[in-house]
Amino acid sequence: MKKFTFYTIICFIVIFGIFQVYSTPELSIWTGNKCSKCHINPQGGGIRTEFGWKFLRDASHLPIGKEEIQKIYELFDKSQYWSNLSLGDSSENYVNWKFAYGLDFRFQSIRSHKTELARRRYFPMESGLYFLIQPSENFNFNAQYNIGPKVFQGQDNWMASFNIKIIDFLPEIQFGKFQPSFGLRDCDMTRFDRRIASVDYTASLFPPDYSEFGLELSFRNFEWFDIYAGVFDSRFLSYVTIFGDKPIVLKHNPTFTSKIVIYPLIIEDFLFYSFLGSSVLINGNFLYSSSFVGLNLFEKFGLFGELALSDLKDMRKTQNYTIKLMYYLTRGVIPFITLENGKTKINITEKNVWELRNQSGIIGVKYFPVPYVVMVAEYRYFKSMENKSTRWAFQLHLYY
Repeated sequence: MKKFTFYTIICFIVIFGIFQVYSTPELSIWTGNKCSKCHINPQGGGIRTEFGWKFLRDASHLPIGKEEIQKIYELFDKSQYWSNLSLGDSSENYVNWKFAYGLDFRFQSIRSHKTELARRRYFPMESGLYFLIQPSENFNFNAQYNIGPKVFQGQDNWMASFNIKIIDFLPEIQFGKFQPSFGLRDCDMTRFDRRIASVDYTASLFPPDYSEFGLELSFRNFEWFDIYAGVFDSRFLSYVTIFGDKPIVLKHNPTFTSKIVIYPLIIEDFLFYSFLGSSVLINGNFLYSSSFVGLNLFEKFGLFGELALSDLKDMRKTQNYTIKLMYYLTRGVIPFITLENGKTKINITEKNVWELRNQSGIIGVKYFPVPYVVMVAEYRYFKSMENKSTRWAFQLHLYY
């Protein structure tokens, strides 16, 4: 496993040092677009824009041009993704608002890595409903609700926020209850970037769909860079306790976040799209930072990696990194390989430090068969301080 760690570090250094690019989830690298191109939220995730709704509809393995697929598509299609809400019964109080809705449903089958006797489980990992009301181009209200159970510390079912863009050259203002801009927002809750190495499996540092009440400014007026800065409450983060009952932050102590993303305007024959960036989240004695890289090579390969660090002063330090290589085999078929390593150092006394390590390797494929459907199959390897194991995992994702 030392060789595994060594070669993984070397790969990360090569990627980060030579290419100097920023990582996003697979679809951003695939399409060459920012997360906010497909989602209303500047951070990505949640309700989709018209572009985000149409892209995977048109990019599925079986296109809607085929008669059978067209029938499936027509079951859900609207004449326009953005519907008009006409409020009022006279020209004096008539208001034409735009309205949109959507959903994400993910069903998963997996066996736990914690014991060899673990049974295969079948369960919904997400059942999210979204809607948006947009009275004007410069103002909208969007919300989402997850009808699934809350199983993680600090997890909540809902988000809702207002987005205001007063003047084009000024930052966009978002306020309400939403996820701060830090790191990479990804639907895979097993990724090491927001978890830390533990004894028998990784422990969740930030829950899935983490959100807080707060305010954030996002400056996204130029093609080649984005800047985010925000201040948030810490009610839900204060529910997170790892290795004991003491929370990682004090309840209602302010959390400050900042993030910068740079999109180099250099397009070569081999480098179709790339970007780089980093983020910081600070709350009292707790610090979380991340740097991530990503690029699209020859429009056939997607590559990204992330280094995530956390520091709970005088108590614990963590260092995790992830590298993922994707190959766009054919329309709607994306095989991938992921390598992850996590290290946690716990201060038992001033001179006694307990070090925990976890490693993970994943071989899988994402398949977009028809509009609104994604299927994922993975073969997972995991090594903890107590054991190592391999597991098959499957996921069905329905989106709209």
